[in-house]
Amino acid sequence: MTPVWHDAPLDRLDWNGASPMVWRTEDPGRGRRAPLAEALVARLAGGPVRLARSAMGAPQVASPPGWYLGIAGRGGACLIAAARHPIAVDRETIDDAPPLWDMLTPPEARDVRAAPDPSRAWLRRWTIKEAHAKLIGDPRRIAAETIETRLIDGQEATARRGNEQASHCWTRDAGVSIETVALWL
Repeated sequence: MTPVWHDAPLDRLDWNGASPMVWRTEDPGRGRRAPLAEALVARLAGGPVRLARSAMGAPQVASPPGWYLGIAGRGGACLIAAARHPIAVDRETIDDAPPLWDMLTPPEARDVRAAPDPSRAWLRRWTIKEAHAKLIGDPRRIAAETIETRLIDGQEATARRGNEQASHCWTRDAGVSIETVALWL
């Protein structure tokens, strides 16, 4: 199920009632994103929301049941995602940093080197890996090079670590950033 991307104020949200939702908004800063996440889930679920933290410290929906949440921020904006399936997001800003080749599998490195813009291609792979790692659990404990990405087209991809479940990912180039949402469907 393709996610819906929303870049306007929440009161202008037009949602079909089923698709995963990814809302990009101004980042109020770490520790102050919870009210925005509560507002998004409340809008989608049609009622009050209570958030909690997972054992790893990630925000999660405590009530109503059956809702999942993903949050990422960078460069003055944050992504808040909500869905009826496990969901995670990552957002990275475009900069002049060279690609970190050791974070890629050999086939990924080959593809990135052959891309018209290797820096953007690397950043797309990185956001896919990071969003997938967030789905697994604690992204700080997962080596990026153990996650294999497969691009389907300019927006869709999959990610998998070993024999674990693959995630389905959608990426968009927002000009100043690369943004990815990953789902287990």
